[in-house]
Amino acid sequence: MSRHLALLAAALSLLALAACGSDSLSADQLRSQAGAICARATRALDRIPMPGAPDQAGRFLAEGLAHLRPAAAQLGALKAPPELRGQYDRAARLAGEEVALLARHDRAVTGGEDPADAFRQLAAALQPLTTEENAYWRALQIPACVRT
Repeated sequence: MSRHLALLAAALSLLALAACGSDSLSADQLRSQAGAICARATRALDRIPMPGAPDQAGRFLAEGLAHLRPAAAQLGALKAPPELRGQYDRAARLAGEEVALLARHDRAVTGGEDPADAFRQLAAALQPLTTEENAYWRALQIPACVRT
């Protein structure tokens, strides 16, 4: 009887280790979930009308941030498998940096900065971030997160 108890205890230990050992996603799960997050955000962003006048710039940025903030948070909450973790974490951090940059420019426009100047500065600041972030999304094979 003690042999059966020992086997049962060993089996339960293995189950416990398996249950709490890894909460990371598989590579396919990560690609699917991150791709879905980015696709939803892109669809929402595509529905935001471009500002037709300088006084609409703040609204444009605010509406974009309303979709990008949760998407960046959701991307950051995904736990990549060990073999992709470094690249994925960097891509998710860059997405968060983009959101922070947009938020700073939104505050600047709301605070009275000339919208045309703010958008020029934003475009110049976003370009290197987007280029680097896109390289990570491509390497991770998550094309829905690549920004064009």
